[in-house]
Amino acid sequence: MTRGQRWLVRFVFWGFILFAALDLHGSFRFLLLNTILAYIPIELSFWLTTRREPILFWLIAVIWLLFYPNAPYLMTDLFHLSLLKPYGINGMLRFDLPMWRDFAYLVGPTMVATIIGTWGVDRVAQEVTRRLHLNKLPASRSLISGALFLFASIGVYVGRFLRLHSIYLLITPQYIIKQLLGMWSLKMLAFVLLMWLLQLFIYAAWRFTITSTPSEKQF
Repeated sequence: MTRGQRWLVRFVFWGFILFAALDLHGSFRFLLLNTILAYIPIELSFWLTTRREPILFWLIAVIWLLFYPNAPYLMTDLFHLSLLKPYGINGMLRFDLPMWRDFAYLVGPTMVATIIGTWGVDRVAQEVTRRLHLNKLPASRSLISGALFLFASIGVYVGRFLRLHSIYLLITPQYIIKQLLGMWSLKMLAFVLLMWLLQLFIYAAWRFTITSTPSEKQF
């Protein structure tokens, strides 16, 4: 991703965040906080370059890892589309512009955060692979990406069902640790597996559509 493309992504997120702060209200007010939290790991992924000193790189990478689940978390916000009551009494979709505007509010940030977040995972995996000298291992970059997606899937469960945000790690770490230790069950693991497979599918589709280079043929 070029510098210009990064700034374009920034302007898109900053513009929507400003718009959400001024215009969103009622049932969709949650989009403001969720979009900000989803943007943080995207911005951090821009800073994880090959020129970073090792200590600074790993520090940023850890913070990125803690906040990254907020990006796929936006996908679960799509359930709020049910609030729009899209079907009329005749069973057909209503042609109501305010409804479709709210539809765009929900779907837009989700799609952008998912696509750019997927790019961020691949970028982090590529840089971790290089720094740990794992380039010779088969599909090492993809395996690291899969591990990151697994962590993110657990994070989505924690955020959606335990209602814990990444920022709580700085506010009440002891409470979060207690919640994390008691959350494990077969039902929870089934949800994590489903979210993990969904993210892997998105990642595979994204890798399939980008231009292949010699360094990427390990996938």
